[in-house]
Amino acid sequence: MTDRMLISAQFLKRYGWGDAKRSPLADDASFRRYERLTRGGDSAVLMDAPPEFEDVRPFMAVTQYLQKAGLAAPKVMASDEDNGFLLLEDMGNDLFACVMVDDPAQEKPLYQLAVNGLVHLHRAAPPTDIPSYDANLLLTELSLFTDWYLPALRGQALSDQERYEFLQLWQDILPHVTQNLNCLALRDYHAENLMLRSGQAGLAKLGLLDFQDATIGHKAYDLVSLLQDARRDVSPDLEQEILDDYIKATGTDGQKFRLAYAILGVQRNAKIIGIFTRLCMRDGKAAYLDKIPRVWALLARNFVHPVLSPVKVWMDDHIPSEIRSQNFSPKPFMPQNAMILAAGLGKRMRPLSDDCPKPLITVAGKELLSYSLDGLCAAGVRDVVINMHYLADQMEQFVKQHHDHRMMLTLSDEREQLLNSGGGVKNALEKLGNSPFLILNSDMIWRDGSCQMLHRMAAFWQDDRMDIMMLLVPRHKAFGYDAAGDYHRDDQGRLTARGKDSTADYVYSGIMIMKPECFEGSQEGAFSLRQQFDNAEKQGRLFGIIHDGEWYHVGTPESRDKLEEIFTRCQGG
Repeated sequence: MTDRMLISAQFLKRYGWGDAKRSPLADDASFRRYERLTRGGDSAVLMDAPPEFEDVRPFMAVTQYLQKAGLAAPKVMASDEDNGFLLLEDMGNDLFACVMVDDPAQEKPLYQLAVNGLVHLHRAAPPTDIPSYDANLLLTELSLFTDWYLPALRGQALSDQERYEFLQLWQDILPHVTQNLNCLALRDYHAENLMLRSGQAGLAKLGLLDFQDATIGHKAYDLVSLLQDARRDVSPDLEQEILDDYIKATGTDGQKFRLAYAILGVQRNAKIIGIFTRLCMRDGKAAYLDKIPRVWALLARNFVHPVLSPVKVWMDDHIPSEIRSQNFSPKPFMPQNAMILAAGLGKRMRPLSDDCPKPLITVAGKELLSYSLDGLCAAGVRDVVINMHYLADQMEQFVKQHHDHRMMLTLSDEREQLLNSGGGVKNALEKLGNSPFLILNSDMIWRDGSCQMLHRMAAFWQDDRMDIMMLLVPRHKAFGYDAAGDYHRDDQGRLTARGKDSTADYVYSGIMIMKPECFEGSQEGAFSLRQQFDNAEKQGRLFGIIHDGEWYHVGTPESRDKLEEIFTRCQGG
């Protein structure tokens, strides 16, 4: 029994369901899992939301709001917010999607029931403590298309300029759907999240699921989610009929509403294409790729509006039309291997490192090493090597307990001799493969700026020109760094060391891409990566890209405490 299974069993026992039979329900596209519990004639549902990935509190808050608004959301019977478990009312088996398969004649009545639910919801005053579906959030979602789908199609991440051009096209479009937001948008309001409740009448027949990501948004958003469904076909005729029903029932301006519907149709479907690609490449859920041709067809329905023509032109220029109707095999665009340098003694971190290896020291309740692993995993890196020397048993235990099916962790053992940075990487080369790989120091934390930083590095990498590419931080923005800087950078990104100059503008962040060939002819035993840096610089093959987000070096107890204050303050709102 895994630790999480044991905690869930204790949770169920605490609330009288310890002897219930547990049967898995269908997973969704998140990290949540669901089980049906049966005990005699009673049943309930267990939501398992690992707290490192999910937070059950928004679900509970939205549940309470929906119930007060007169809609059927599952009752929360018991909760363990810290461990991510909820015991929920069982709303049955009759998902709209399943009912329509068994009885196609139910399709129109069920969609009419669903739209009646939205009409009712949109008449209610929205909650005041939920974020808005503003332009920043819509653009962040659109970046999933540029940061996952297009790179997987090409095998190469987009350049900063290409990405900027796409997102810039939306600056004049999004104001149509981001002003005067006045309703709760459930965001995943579709046939696989709606239940037909037996023995009920009117709106009570409509059961709602999967709404924890709700925001204050435009009224057209959930109509798009309902009628342009990535998982099942809704005929254009039925789509227009149900849309007409909503416009008539609410008395809204049909022309303006249809424009907003089309804009959000492109935005949402482009986002979904990116999400389905990410689910395959990052999370190993390849089945979602089969749905992408349907989503492309849905996206194309919305391009009839001239306001969206710039986006259509951009997509026509970048994605051949014949590709959109076919399944595709994603091409890796990130280095698939990485090494985290974690074997050091951590002397400057004493007394925190007296009994704990530096990579396992926590900031805001999370190990330094976990910050790097989460960043790598979020970028789709599959295999990570971690070297160990000091208090190696603790490093072994950490790796043993690190449960994430998306990533394989391998230890490189330096207990007999600490090999320094260069010797440590050379010692692990057999585990890192023959292609360029990422190297990360374990004593820094980064936060992405305009886009996924590791994807930007992959986009900038040029195999024919580069042996090493570093992520650089402007010296004046480098938290926890008070030295003179490391490198100068020319207009092409080529680096030269500061040398005898008094200062340099950029600091090496502790993150880079390197070719394994850099170690050909290198010495044995312990040595620094400085040799590889200097050799690449002499050959004009040392490059750097500038980080546009936050970066923190955690080198002393004082810097750790200061960063703990910053992160805790941010988490508290």
